[in-house]
Amino acid sequence: MTLTSIRKVLIANRGEIACRVIRTCRRMGIATVAIYSDSDENSVFVRMVDEAYHIGASVAAESYLDGDKLIAVCHRAGADALHPGYGFLSENADFAQKVKEAGINFIGPTPESIRAIGDKIAAKLFITEHAPSIPLIPGYNGHDQSIERLEKEASRIDFPVLLKASAGGGGRGMRAVYETGKLREEIETAKGEALRSFGSDNLLIEKYFESIRHVEVQIFGDKYGNVYHINERDCSVQRRHQKVIEETPSPAVDETLREAMTNAAVELCRKLGYEGAGTAEFILDEKTKKFYFLELNTRLQVEHPVTEAISGLDLVELQILVAQGVNLKQLGVLDNVQFQGHSIEVRLCAEDPDNDFSPRTGLIRKWSPVTDIPGVRYDTGVEDGSEISVFYDSMIAKIIVHAPTRAEAVCRMASVLSRTVILGVTTNQKFLLSIMNNPRFQSGTFDTNFISLEHAQLFSRRTVEQLQSSIIAAMLFEWSIQIDQRVNLRSIQPNWRNIKWKVPSKKYVVDNDQDTQLQVEYEFQPNLKGANKQFQCNVSQVVQEADKKKAAAAAAEKDKQKVELPLQVTLYESHFGQQTPGPQGIQGCSGLLRCSIEGSQRYFYIAEDVRDINEKTYFVHDFVQGYPVTLEKVDRLKSTTASNEDDRVTPYTSSMPCRILKILAPTGTTVKKNDPLLSIESMKTEVKVLSRHEGVVTMRVEENQLVDARVLLCQVDEVKK
Repeated sequence: MTLTSIRKVLIANRGEIACRVIRTCRRMGIATVAIYSDSDENSVFVRMVDEAYHIGASVAAESYLDGDKLIAVCHRAGADALHPGYGFLSENADFAQKVKEAGINFIGPTPESIRAIGDKIAAKLFITEHAPSIPLIPGYNGHDQSIERLEKEASRIDFPVLLKASAGGGGRGMRAVYETGKLREEIETAKGEALRSFGSDNLLIEKYFESIRHVEVQIFGDKYGNVYHINERDCSVQRRHQKVIEETPSPAVDETLREAMTNAAVELCRKLGYEGAGTAEFILDEKTKKFYFLELNTRLQVEHPVTEAISGLDLVELQILVAQGVNLKQLGVLDNVQFQGHSIEVRLCAEDPDNDFSPRTGLIRKWSPVTDIPGVRYDTGVEDGSEISVFYDSMIAKIIVHAPTRAEAVCRMASVLSRTVILGVTTNQKFLLSIMNNPRFQSGTFDTNFISLEHAQLFSRRTVEQLQSSIIAAMLFEWSIQIDQRVNLRSIQPNWRNIKWKVPSKKYVVDNDQDTQLQVEYEFQPNLKGANKQFQCNVSQVVQEADKKKAAAAAAEKDKQKVELPLQVTLYESHFGQQTPGPQGIQGCSGLLRCSIEGSQRYFYIAEDVRDINEKTYFVHDFVQGYPVTLEKVDRLKSTTASNEDDRVTPYTSSMPCRILKILAPTGTTVKKNDPLLSIESMKTEVKVLSRHEGVVTMRVEENQLVDARVLLCQVDEVKK
């Protein structure tokens, strides 16, 4: 077969995977072309490529999912190949066919393979006919997709059952159903998610195993019928059926089981005549050591870096070589791969684990990856000033570590996470660190129920003692900036006051939780002998006066909540820059703060978001605790009673920018507590807003409307009797 040279690649994707493909292409001497939507105009991947083309609005359907636009850009730029990345159109057989017919080399499997196996229903039919020795999960994968038929088939299988988007992945269009009463509602929701995400509302139904491991096998094929496996990965730590942590090799797989699973994956791909990168996913019952085929992903996986770490291979390079027509057997790199050590990947996402992992948006004020620990890799597409928008996936970065043993890899990941600085947007960083420090995870004896089983340890609330250092650091940061920016009376000693009994103090709301307010009282101690500044500080819980019950209870607990006085604090010289105007308002100060608290000298990275003179948020990364704290300054001149309103009169507002998917309770509808009012979508995640009490609905938004954060969605007025 004649080799087809690839000289210029269009990357039909965005974010970190676009950056990842660009790096390999650049190393191989291949020119790169990017496409971008409105909100990605200034993104890192756009600036990395040789040339980039605008293709439409931020909504994916009008840009990254418009295959005709992508092909047109290929012709315009003279790109002779297209790399689809993952997500978007990467597993769309019709798109792959169009690319091929346009004379462009599609860096991926053939359209025929994608059709045969990329769709979950088609995959099961193919295996039943061509590879019957591969075990399948009991379920329904028929062509009749009426809700009535799906209900009937689901009821035939013992509950719980799992509804899955046939054309999908990443947990979207997937629902576990435990009882008949919820079945129709969950089918309708799953169909809607599947249609919006993948362009098809077809579902399959499977028996839902409540205690299993999720193990997958990396495979590679070429145009000559050669198929290889590159070991397995364990992806059992999941939330909402989406992977959080991936590792290789799997702690649950021994040599005998590894051989059986990899042989099954290779057999399936040989029957397909599979080309390029793919991943055969299985569920594994550890008790019986039986495994069942789940799906074959006809693309590069998000978690491919862990396979690269233990094998020393570049999977994107292999994809390009296969697309050029290279014979993998003659190449020789996959015939005797020497796997070394253990690798773990975590997905750092813009989401709030304490609020059911709901996605979050925001501006990254500081991004500082670790650079001085060996065996560490970051795959990301962000930098200081990058904006996490509502339109795309919530993943900010993948952090990968490689070490000789699993225990060393876990320890290394914990260290890397604690020293990675990401400020300005809520992330799952603390949650990921909690997993690394969890004994069950460290032992390797966990399943897909890990997060729910370890909920108490993974979601533990922080005490005043745990937060006091970050509160003091924020106070020192704000104090330093005020002193530096003072214009008048600069000769007067800082914090001089004529009312001696009134101790200076600052109050902060912790992590956007109005019920968690902390106050730091501080006394500046003039030190004429040195440049370092001395303080005495006290950090305590603030009790809202409007809540009499809470005030009464707090009075009894005051001694327990209050930190012993005084805390001796020393501030060393620190420089945080200047607040400057920018395109998105005032750019706050930021920098590294060094101080000593009760003799413990430590560092904090702090950045501020300035909205008004008294409306500021401080993002504090404590390198000892290993995760950031968000502290919103409490303006003492503003009333705080609004935050304590009764649910009966509190309006329903959006916590993040989102799209209104469906109005479930139109204006005038009488609802009961926990009845669904409307469903919204943000970062590819659908969330239902439920009524907090009985009443009559007044809807303030319309379906398909895009709304910003803190927008009034609806009201539920209590019925007067």
